[in-house]
Amino acid sequence: THYMEEVIYADKVFVMDSGRVVMEGTPREIFSRVEELKSYRLDVPQATLLAWELKKAGVDLPDGILSREELVEALCQSSWSM
Repeated sequence: THYMEEVIYADKVFVMDSGRVVMEGTPREIFSRVEELKSYRLDVPQATLLAWELKKAGVDLPDGILSREELVEALCQSSWSM
């Protein structure tokens, strides 16, 4: 599927490029590799993308955030403050 919000519920994910498997793993493993996914012109779940952007800005968040709920929980536990 190309619906990344649905992919987070899969047991295993395969990313293909030009007919070959280029990435394989759990959704959390795959979506921890945002830069690589972007290089294949693939989207990531919105919460994952926001967490990735916040991490780049210096917010201490874990890799592989998949949902809004996980992002909110991680932000509440983060030592980051405005």
